[in-house]
Amino acid sequence: MLRKIKGFTYLKPFTVSEAISLLDEYNGKAKILAGGTDLLIQMKQRTQNPEYVIDIKNIPELGNITYDENEGLSIGPLATYTALASSPVVREKFGLLADAAFAVGSPQIQNRGTVAGNLCNASPSADTAPALIALNAQLKLVSMKGERIVSVEEFFVGPFKTILKDTEILAEILIPNVPLHSGGSYLWLPKIITAVDETLVGVGALITVDDMKNKICTEARIGLGSVAPTPIRAKKAGESLKGKRIENGLFEQAGVIASTEALPRSRAEYRSEMIKVFVKRALNRALERIR
Repeated sequence: MLRKIKGFTYLKPFTVSEAISLLDEYNGKAKILAGGTDLLIQMKQRTQNPEYVIDIKNIPELGNITYDENEGLSIGPLATYTALASSPVVREKFGLLADAAFAVGSPQIQNRGTVAGNLCNASPSADTAPALIALNAQLKLVSMKGERIVSVEEFFVGPFKTILKDTEILAEILIPNVPLHSGGSYLWLPKIITAVDETLVGVGALITVDDMKNKICTEARIGLGSVAPTPIRAKKAGESLKGKRIENGLFEQAGVIASTEALPRSRAEYRSEMIKVFVKRALNRALERIR
């Protein structure tokens, strides 16, 4: 039930150092406001009642999406889903992330919400997480004590729970360049009937081949969402593809293996069957996108 938000003190830092200083000062009593599409609802539901809200929207560099040929992609915590889905470099080189950004909610949410906020909310059905897992993404967490780099899959510890400390901010999402002859995709199945419903099964897949003539799989990464307490990597399914020629039945077999790695919380039988279907589809689409 949505209720009137309890009173809080609004703070507006203009630098990252100022923001983390405030988090340190109000340890456990403050929350970061970026897009606000999750936090404000939680405050209305009284599941979050921060005494201080630290609005980071006035720190310009945190909205950057930058690409380096050697280092890969860097995404700031203020980058919106719309910015990612429409970014030429993201669409060209990290297409499955653009797919996932487009999958989130409605255009209103996409225009306001951020991928960093999607991760920090830690919903098991978060759409960007499986895509980022498939892309081997890492997260830079910053506090007054310094910074640490963690992988996306180790960031989540349970439903709506992460390793992010009360004094830390997710300052940057780091995605390495994908190997040559790679393609990726993100596909999702909504819970009910419309594209903006919460995701029932989400699959991020990236596949690499030696060349398009032999089609020997040299690497495969599969991220799953909404089928376990946290977004997960289907390690066995990915390993089952490596070193094999891509032929009929191979992706179907990977889907079966992926379904055994999931731990659905509800509608388990249906979700397991849909994992098989969507892993196969995501891998086929990823293969089609290899250039």
